[in-house]
Amino acid sequence: MKAQPNLPLPADLLEKMAATEQNPRYHREGNVLEHTAYVLRQFEALKDRFRLTEDEKTVLYWAAILHDIGKTVTTIFQDGRWRSPGHERAGIPFAQDLLIQNPDISVSVRHKILDLVRWHGIPLRMSLGQYNLDDIKLLGTRTDLKLLSIFSIFDFEGRDCDDKPETLEKIYKFNEILVPKVEFETGKFSELSEVHSNWNLRHKNAAWKALKMKNVSFLEKLREANPVQVAPTYGKKVTIVMGEALSGKSTWLQENRPDAFVVNMADHGFLEQYITTDYLLGRKMVEFKHHLTLYLNRNRQVYLETRNLPENWRHQIADMVKEMNIDLEYVVIETSLKTLKERRDQQAEPREALDLKARYHALDLIHPWEAHETTYVEG
Repeated sequence: MKAQPNLPLPADLLEKMAATEQNPRYHREGNVLEHTAYVLRQFEALKDRFRLTEDEKTVLYWAAILHDIGKTVTTIFQDGRWRSPGHERAGIPFAQDLLIQNPDISVSVRHKILDLVRWHGIPLRMSLGQYNLDDIKLLGTRTDLKLLSIFSIFDFEGRDCDDKPETLEKIYKFNEILVPKVEFETGKFSELSEVHSNWNLRHKNAAWKALKMKNVSFLEKLREANPVQVAPTYGKKVTIVMGEALSGKSTWLQENRPDAFVVNMADHGFLEQYITTDYLLGRKMVEFKHHLTLYLNRNRQVYLETRNLPENWRHQIADMVKEMNIDLEYVVIETSLKTLKERRDQQAEPREALDLKARYHALDLIHPWEAHETTYVEG
């Protein structure tokens, strides 16, 4: 193995990366650890070509280190070659667990790093014709395309393969032509985030529907339109406080919303062992809407406490609240797996280790427009 830089990762993870093979057609440099070290060297060598802030350099540095750690659990030998399907998504829990333990990394920087881990394969797939321009515009509503495109250069410069010159030419085109085109027509991620924060509920709801329908033209019209007056919500608001068991949801509520009316969604049957089909979920949603209406009529502001919900559950709950013309907020309590394990072990009856780890590794990213406002809190 080539000499490796001093990667700030646990020894057991470094060993797993070194033991994770890659398809030599695309990665003649070797295993995941060797590729990661190569990408990091390219970051150090090329970063000054770009006008980067210190925060952006931090994001790209950590993305270089963490982008392929999901391969340690997804890599399989299939049809005579090594493959790592879904490694981007699988890397999110590993990356969050490591980053949240670093006090020098802010919440906003952490999530930009996680975005690059999650979507770093898109520029390459775009260059291979697997995504079109509208897909990139939609992606630009949830992550910074500029950073993504710059990182894709480090990522592909950090590998040895037959078609490297041709593919790099396409990736540079993505960086120099397609990203500026998208940002000119639709807006930069930072601009879109600010625009979204200033929209009223009707505009935000329409934008979310456009995203789900992949209606880019309507999304662009919304950006140019002047929001009109909408019916008042009369102070009604639903805040969903979500996080894994032992993450600190109850503590956060007690410390920050001591007088809040709190509903535990598990008490309404929102548990995977009870909702096993779309039909049962649909029935549960009808029942819960009735209860939520009563809660809102009595209390105006309702806090829903829950473990991290599957995406399709979360989307249906969010859509239901929006259809009721109610302000919707997410408060996401983020905690490292290490902290969760420590809290579990301190309990009189510790929870089953496998369940805790399995649930943590089901984590994925939430689109910033899914709720009207999303806040991330370290538990």
